[in-house]
Amino acid sequence: MPRPAKKRRLRKLTQEKPMNVTHYIGFDVHKKHINFCAKTASGEIVDEGKLVAQRSVLREWAMRQSPWRGAMEATLFSAWIYDTLKPYGQALEMAHPAMLKAITASKKKNDRIDARTISDLVRCNLLPTC
Repeated sequence: MPRPAKKRRLRKLTQEKPMNVTHYIGFDVHKKHINFCAKTASGEIVDEGKLVAQRSVLREWAMRQSPWRGAMEATLFSAWIYDTLKPYGQALEMAHPAMLKAITASKKKNDRIDARTISDLVRCNLLPTC
């Protein structure tokens, strides 16, 4: 007598919820604009660009970001930017300017490179805070 065919159990394939990846963002602050660079924990650049230094622009940008931790150099223009962005991030720190210059001293400097360097310092937990 032939055996009955085995019933195959159908597994219900469900997709896992994507993890909320934390981005590490470095801000290079100036009077009229802010350069930013967002990286993943592995150092991959997710987003970078330039924002106009206005509260409404910063709020709109910050609301669209995935969970993030950020840092910026303490300058004359950093205080209001810090106050505007602080509620939107998991953490936001101010870097000590003198110690930051000692760490990031290089021959090639521009705003984009500075933002990338600050995001790397945040990502590696090496930021000299004040």
